[in-house]
Formats: sequence, C-alpha cells, structure tokens
Amino acid sequence: VEEKESTVLLMNLHLLANPGDSLLLQHTLDRLLRWLCPSLRIFHVSERASPFRSLCSVAGTFPHCYPSLAITFFLHEAYGEERILKVLDFFQRPPCSSPANAMLRPYLLPSRDFYSLGTGMPVWGVRPVHCGGEILRVTLYSGYDNYEDAVRLYETVLQRQAEEQKTGFCWFTLHTEPGLCLQLALKQLPPGSLVEPCSSAVLQFIVEEIGQLVPLLPNPCTPISTTRWQTEDLDGNKILFQVSANRSREYHVCFRGKAAVVCEVCVAFQFYVSCYSISSEYRNQAFNWY
Repeated sequence: VEEKESTVLLMNLHLLANPGDSLLLQHTLDRLLRWLCPSLRIFHVSERASPFRSLCSVAGTFPHCYPSLAITFFLHEAYGEERILKVLDFFQRPPCSSPANAMLRPYLLPSRDFYSLGTGMPVWGVRPVHCGGEILRVTLYSGYDNYEDAVRLYETVLQRQAEEQKTGFCWFTLHTEPGLCLQLALKQLPPGSLVEPCSSAVLQFIVEEIGQLVPLLPNPCTPISTTRWQTEDLDGNKILFQVSANRSREYHVCFRGKAAVVCEVCVAFQFYVSCYSISSEYRNQAFNWY
C-alpha cells in the first residue's frame, strides 16, 4: 500500500539556506515532522546562490527587538514527557544552535527558550499543553502600530476571519485533523519594540484570485512566473502567492508609469489584451530574494 500523499496546505514556509546546507536542514526538519506531525510537510528548504552574512543583528543592538517569525510545537503531556524532552534535545544539536537567550530573554520569559537555525532564520520552540489537541503554530510578530492592519491583510489573503483570544494576539486555523492543527498567529509587540524580519524565510500562500488581491496589498506585488507573485507585509516579511492550479485564468502585468496594473485574461473564452508586457527591468528583479 502506497503511503498517503502529504496534505495540500494553504500556507508553506520556504527557508533559504547557505550553499551546501540545504540537504542537512531539509532532512533535519523532515525528521522532526515525522516524529510529531507526519501529514504536515510545511517546511521547504532551498539554497541561496551565495552565502548570507549579516554584518550586524538588530536584535543584538536593541534590547527590545523581536525576530519576526517563530515556529512553536505545542505537544500534549499525555503522550509522555519523554517525547517533549526528545524534541528539546533535537533543538540543541546541529544544525540548530544553542538557545537564543541573549537575543530573546529581554522580551520572553527565561523558561521559554527558543532555538535558532542560523542568521536570518525563524526561531523555534516547544511548549507542553495539558488539554486539547496539539498545535504547530507559525507566529508573526507585528509592530505595535502595524498590528491591526496586519490582521486585516492576512484576513484578506486567507479569506477568513482571525480568531482572537485576547487583545494583541490572534490566529488562523489553516488545517485540522484528529489531535492536531496548524495555525498562523499574529502577535502585537509593545510600543517602542522593533521587528527584525527573518530574511531567510518566505511565507507562501495558495490564493484563488491574484487579480482581485493585488490592489488590496500594502506593498507592490510583482510576478516571478505565470502562477507565482511576490510582495512583503507591513513588517517586511517576504510573502509568495501561488495561484491555485485549478483556476482557468492567467494574469498579466502592465506597467503604466510606476503603477502595476493586473490584467485578467480568461483562457476559457480566449480573451486577450494587447497590453501584455513585462519590461526587462522588472524581469531581472523577479524573485531576487534567492
């Protein structure tokens, strides 16, 4: 009997590794997910063309600075403490580094250590839960003034309303199965706190209609292929949009002055527009994060 294919998810996380590091990182994350939630293949590792080197870390310069992205595994104590300790041990071995306490303790409880996979990567943690199901949560930290607009942005992208437990924190449930769910959460930072975007991470969302979405985004959104578009959110987090494969539409971009206008072409009725052109300048800029 063939193994059941991985679940198609609305959200995936692309991690950009330095040359030569991608295979080890992908293998490590795949092994972690096989232990905890084998149906969720959410992490995809690619290699940069050249090594990424950060000359300085904002988090190391300012005492109240948060990395923009954290991945947390909420594991049920009923399944045994040994399982939680095994994941903690996993985070303390290569390619993970030691707890990022020097960076994180100014704004997180000392007992809630996070671990790093390297410069520009999200931080990782594990928490015990006493009731309910287990959770794989991807948390975006948002600047105090950006939070409400960020919630509206992701509600627009995901076409669903955020669930709010308390002021300044909300989440979207993107996938559920018996005993497990996948969440995207947004956390508002205190006034005066800074966000350091994770430059080696890109969130990808599957969308149905890119033509209707682009005018609603806070930053420019440009195509990198016929089905993928790139932009950033209000806090500088990189975002990819993957247009659903079952849509019978193509989208072209016409640059009129400095504005990018999306022209929708219905393939089913063979409608075409004469303004289909993407200048070489924009072609060269496409997907320059890699």
